[in-house]
Amino acid sequence: MNKLEIMEKFMYTFVGNGIHLIIKEQDNSYLVHTIEIMQKVDESCIVKEIPVGEYFLHLGAVDKHGQEASIICNWSPELLQNLLENSKMAKEAGCSSIIMFREPSTNNWMIVFAKLNEPFGKTQTAYVV
Repeated sequence: MNKLEIMEKFMYTFVGNGIHLIIKEQDNSYLVHTIEIMQKVDESCIVKEIPVGEYFLHLGAVDKHGQEASIICNWSPELLQNLLENSKMAKEAGCSSIIMFREPSTNNWMIVFAKLNEPFGKTQTAYVV
């Protein structure tokens, strides 16, 4: 599977499919409700780290205080694949959410499963751009 195919599978897995993605950062957490696959078409794009023609993710989320957040991600295919594999294990374990956060000393992502009775209340939607 190429990166775009993995991104599409990631988008459909974590939006409207019964599994929620929560990103914890410092003292806040963000429930992802929208995932857009975007392509850098020229140098006017705000994401300077990736070359023209490459794809990246734009996540729409709501924080624990109800504030909207916009997150731009250039996650590796390996991280996306790992999240997809963990989503299957989470479903098998009866969990409805995957919480990911960075381990401060190594800057690696850590993933935990959770059962949430009441997600943040935002309807999830998916877009491919």
